[in-house]
Amino acid sequence: MKINACIVAVLSLLFVACGGTRMAVNPNWTTTPDKFTVLISEPYVANSDDVTDDFGDNDAFKQWVADYLNESIGSYSKKNTVHAIKLVDDNWFVTTQLPLGEGEISVPLPKKEMMDGITGVVVNVHPMRFWRETDMCHSRNGCMNNHSLNLKVMYSIVSVEDGNVLAYGGAYDKSSFTFAMTKGNWESVIECVAKKIVEKTPLEK
Repeated sequence: MKINACIVAVLSLLFVACGGTRMAVNPNWTTTPDKFTVLISEPYVANSDDVTDDFGDNDAFKQWVADYLNESIGSYSKKNTVHAIKLVDDNWFVTTQLPLGEGEISVPLPKKEMMDGITGVVVNVHPMRFWRETDMCHSRNGCMNNHSLNLKVMYSIVSVEDGNVLAYGGAYDKSSFTFAMTKGNWESVIECVAKKIVEKTPLEK
């Protein structure tokens, strides 16, 4: 997809309670679209047992992630904006280096040939990676290790018709647990990332 050179944008660097994001928003994008489409590639999970424990199988997990991301993006978007979500293969996207601060960031842009039937604004989420971490406790007085579920996504928001890149960036969040991970940990990180994707754009509520 052709990228207009004028999209070098106002940059916001945020590290807040709900995780972090590094993002750029085109300052010329000021109008909220009537509708938009979210394209999400198959989520990657480092530990497949986490999926089995909480969702049964990978197909059920993929569909749940798509549905919950769709619901979460909707909850942070303007109520009069219609949106839909589509789970697609990795080959729908081309990874492109775009400027961010003093460096660059790799973001997904949709391939023009894949946009048949899709019009208006499209939100592209790829890749979407889940993994867990453990912070070991080394206190002499005794303590418990702290575990977390982590989620990182790269994304772009693009106008299909003219190829303008309206926003792009990366978003990250983590949800802590002591013993066993629950569905609530998955929900927490997805909600936060969804909020970051629409934040500071005309889509934001």
